[in-house]
Amino acid sequence: MRKQLLLAVGMSGFLFAAHAQFDGAPMEKPQAKEEVAKELRRDKYPHSNNDWENFDVLHINRLPSAATFLGYPTKKLAVDGMKSASPYYMCLNGTWKFQYVPKVAERPLDFWEQGFDISGWADITVPGNWELQGFGYPFYVGSGYGFKKNPPLIPVDNSPVGSYKRTFTVPANWKNRQVVLHFGSVASSFYVWVNGKQVGYSQDSKTPAEFDLSDYLNWGGENEIAVQVFKFSDGYYLEDQDFWRFAGIQRDVYLYARPQTHIRDFEVVTDLDDLYTDADFSLYLELGNRNPEKIKGAEVEIELQEPDGRSIYTERKKQQKENPDILFHKKIIAPQLWSAEKPNLYRLLLTLRVNGKVEEVVSRLVGFRECETKHAQLWVNGKPVYIKGVNRHEHDPLTGHVVDEASMIKDIQLMKQFNINSVRTSHYPNDPRWYELCDLYGIYVVDEANIESHGMGYDPDKCLANQPEWEKAFVDRTERMFERDKNHPCVIVWSLGNETGEGCNFATTYKWIHDHDRSHRPVHSEDGIKGPYTDIFCPMYKKLDVLLNWTLYLPNKPLILCEYAHAMGNSVGNLQDYWDVIEKYPSLQGGFIWDWVDQGIARKTSDGRFYWAYGGDMAPEGTPSSKNFCMNGLIAADRTLKPHIWEVKKVYQNIAFRLADYHNGLVELTNKYFFTDLSDFTFGWRLEGNGEVLASGTIDKVELPAQEKGLFKTSFPAIDERPGVEYYLNFYAYQKSDAGLLKAGEELACEQVRLPFGKPDPSLQVAVPVKAEERSGRMEVTVRKMKVAFDLSTGALCSYQTDGKEMIKEALRPNFWRPSTDNDLGSDLAKRCDPWRHAGREAKLVQIEKQLITADKYELTSTYQLPESVGHSSFVVKYLVSGEGYVDVSCLFIPANDTLPLLPRLGVSLTLNREYDQMEWFGRGPHENYSDRWTSAFVGRYKGNVWEQYFPYDRPQENGNKTEVRWMTLTNKAGSGLKAVGQPYISTSAYLFPTEDLSEVDLKKHQRHLSDIQPKDMVTWNIDWKQMGVGGDTSWGAYPHQPYLIPAVRHSFGFRLYPL
Repeated sequence: MRKQLLLAVGMSGFLFAAHAQFDGAPMEKPQAKEEVAKELRRDKYPHSNNDWENFDVLHINRLPSAATFLGYPTKKLAVDGMKSASPYYMCLNGTWKFQYVPKVAERPLDFWEQGFDISGWADITVPGNWELQGFGYPFYVGSGYGFKKNPPLIPVDNSPVGSYKRTFTVPANWKNRQVVLHFGSVASSFYVWVNGKQVGYSQDSKTPAEFDLSDYLNWGGENEIAVQVFKFSDGYYLEDQDFWRFAGIQRDVYLYARPQTHIRDFEVVTDLDDLYTDADFSLYLELGNRNPEKIKGAEVEIELQEPDGRSIYTERKKQQKENPDILFHKKIIAPQLWSAEKPNLYRLLLTLRVNGKVEEVVSRLVGFRECETKHAQLWVNGKPVYIKGVNRHEHDPLTGHVVDEASMIKDIQLMKQFNINSVRTSHYPNDPRWYELCDLYGIYVVDEANIESHGMGYDPDKCLANQPEWEKAFVDRTERMFERDKNHPCVIVWSLGNETGEGCNFATTYKWIHDHDRSHRPVHSEDGIKGPYTDIFCPMYKKLDVLLNWTLYLPNKPLILCEYAHAMGNSVGNLQDYWDVIEKYPSLQGGFIWDWVDQGIARKTSDGRFYWAYGGDMAPEGTPSSKNFCMNGLIAADRTLKPHIWEVKKVYQNIAFRLADYHNGLVELTNKYFFTDLSDFTFGWRLEGNGEVLASGTIDKVELPAQEKGLFKTSFPAIDERPGVEYYLNFYAYQKSDAGLLKAGEELACEQVRLPFGKPDPSLQVAVPVKAEERSGRMEVTVRKMKVAFDLSTGALCSYQTDGKEMIKEALRPNFWRPSTDNDLGSDLAKRCDPWRHAGREAKLVQIEKQLITADKYELTSTYQLPESVGHSSFVVKYLVSGEGYVDVSCLFIPANDTLPLLPRLGVSLTLNREYDQMEWFGRGPHENYSDRWTSAFVGRYKGNVWEQYFPYDRPQENGNKTEVRWMTLTNKAGSGLKAVGQPYISTSAYLFPTEDLSEVDLKKHQRHLSDIQPKDMVTWNIDWKQMGVGGDTSWGAYPHQPYLIPAVRHSFGFRLYPL
């Protein structure tokens, strides 16, 4: 392993320059630069005297960055970790006075003065985005800035500013301490004043800014704080992320008072030996004081406690002379290692004494783990783990970028339930509490710097990654991320940023991290894939052939997709195809799905109907917008599940099942975990025949180490094969006992095996003669209580009655179109396939043939010519009315030529009367599934009402489909209705509205939302041979994979309709 040069490494590095200062402010150590060379290039940028338009002014009087921690007066308070319980902590969240102006020039210039009249100002909640509290408006663009780019300048006419004020009282006993003002996140830059005096300035919307207030306060009396926030600044050019452009104070604001001599920062390093068994534990601690020369008589005591609370290491060390740095080192034998599977945490207690008096106690949880790249793989604790990840924006449907702890816990709980083990903090450092929770519950984190300049493009002469003038900002943002998050075991990889191009600035930040991170974690640069400044090949949205090609050239780096499986709308097709390849080649280690949660904003129409607002819904006309491109989640904004997350759970599961021998009850289990024995789970099986549970049991005494296979014995019943019955064996793995956010009994893996048993189902019906009569332009055919009719002018089945009760509302017709998914629209599929949109409705009957074949069989064949837009192709429907009491429907599609576009679907549609809304089927379910997204949908017998099958995507589109359906019924509540039986299978769906309601309209003129879909007096029934897959490689050009397309070649299919 990498052994630390424990005594040789100093405690430099918690510093980077304050590039401008107020008089008398404490300075940060400057960064050495070749200023002359830089100056030669500055002429290409416009000049401004404003701090917020100057890439050299990053902060003024801001304190150096440090890890997240708070000192307490006692060990008990420190362990409890309740900030509010500390006598030296004061929360400033809550109601502030606020004024908003849309232009910088209109901002108040003297509001910070004491006595300034703010009686007419509004109230605002802090933390909070002001756009969601009635000030200004939010807008969403996926890339670009919302205005004409001209760095470092911001637009004159579109430059909102928010001014905040409030008062607070500082306890008198804080006077002899250093009082620090903490802002967790402010977008995008801000000044702060206290008691009429300017304190400082900062930018970078996603990392903390802290200021020393000790010289500005009225001790024991009232104090006044003023903050002025600029929505846009030169820093905003580095914050061009794919999210809502909100502004304001977005995370906690608080004060804390620390002793004059205090623990300023510390870094925990756990270096494992070559066997990944024992560890060298090191603590690099830096003391601080406003007057460094006064750091005298300090002593620090360290205590390390095991997860069970037992102390395993204590030591005291005194400060040496005037050196503020103290180093602790201890070899720890066989510590319990931290991983996402086993998040073992140790408690570290640091007690600072000065001249024998306890000044403060710091507590934090730490983990023993080691991350590295080795043999072209990413290793955690000596294992080449898979990244089964998602990208996660911080988003709340009510408060925007302000996310509370309950939401974070909900996210992690869902991730654990759905087998997601990794998060990329796209594309900025998240709230500090997020990392603490990921430490606690076990989520791998790729921590990403708040750097993205997508809108500047990737030209080396223009992209900000390659402009040395921006290097200070790149380093500043990288440093602040690293220093804040360096002690979190969940952080296994650092990310330099996203979609900013390649260049010298990333080369610098790559080197900076490797020079400063004593844990030597790998560094990831999405845009550095062609250069040396990334330890992982981390492209986005690469197709399978790219992944396969990577494996052919003896790669020296692992490939982990930083973004893939774009989950916009109805998506995440072919995920299993990706993982079939990933699990085959060692250098492929997974990726991060884009993305976790929809960025919808909860809204209601004027008449009270709920919908999710997206880009363009909340801004004035003409505001730039990327529309619903922010709605890419596996879950909705309120954390409700979307159908495609079930496929993610199945594909990401860590246990595989194989039926080795049914008769001898042998099941092969594969443990895909890296640190978990299968003894942590219970296992069950269920035997089903046509969806009916016939027997169930357990697989007992399962013990299987990580990454091993094994055969296990159980007992399956003998099967008395019945005609027409399909037999399936379903396997399940459940969490054995509560673990973190997972409760005992949580299903975490499953598999379905079709058994090779079954006999044909002979017809039990006795055929009777059919009665065929032509009347009023219809051919009516009667069999017992069943009566069907065909419109002779259209050749279509237009009536189906039982006991005289009509079920059909609109006649059966060919159907080649599906309402376009977001992926269809983003590629050219919707446009290219548009000729099929109305082809079914515009089909013209060119021939009808009818005959009584035998006394008990009547046949009617309708031949249609499709419109010229599809080359006058043909579609033939043959109806066979049987005396056994059913109608066979056989369809034949004959293309006119071989140049026709792909078919979105191939099937028929008919409309039933509204009462037939009870749905039951034997096929894949219960959730919607498609030809490229079905592994999670087991064959079974399911039922519900039609409305329950509809999923309210934020933009209406194709949904609710079921594949491999053997039969499906639509009945009324009395059980009367129709049954469609596939020959052998159908793909089918039903809606309580016309399919056209889901179809896109002119999206440039009208944005559609889930509130547009309302149930109507009808039931639409789509009965298809196939529908193309939903795709998901991207939502801007990629088609579904070739096996899931429907070429316009000759196809035939059929089904049978029974009355019930």
